[in-house]
Amino acid sequence: MAWARNLKCLPIFAAVGCLCAAVSPAPAAPADELQQAVNYVFTGQANPQPAPVITDAESCIVVMRDPKWNRFIRYYLSRFQDEARFVRTYAGRDAKYHLDVESDKTVVEYLSPDTKAVTAGYKSAQVSLPGNIDRTRKALDLIAQRCKRDKDT
Repeated sequence: MAWARNLKCLPIFAAVGCLCAAVSPAPAAPADELQQAVNYVFTGQANPQPAPVITDAESCIVVMRDPKWNRFIRYYLSRFQDEARFVRTYAGRDAKYHLDVESDKTVVEYLSPDTKAVTAGYKSAQVSLPGNIDRTRKALDLIAQRCKRDKDT
């Protein structure tokens, strides 16, 4: 195991780290798959720091920090299924994508920095999709399968 000599593990973790590196990864748990899908849709990465927080996994309510302002955004992903459209715009040769969502119910809420107060709520939203569009579509398909649709009228 010549490759094991190149690892710079702490002595106490060396055996565990080398053993884990040699074993193939286990399949992701359903909750992990949902979290990775949500992460990818909103950040373009499977494991970003900080990651969006799924506050209600059953109806897929997600809270994340607004990248532009000092506030948080709450997304109701189960309501995205009502009416959603992928929109492509070009910046030179590069295509940028976003998702246009409309619903009869609130789909996005802006929260105060302490996440205790809703400052605004909207029945339509335009969500930037920073990742690869094919992977984003797969992530959105997984989210649609896992999220229960809102039954409130």
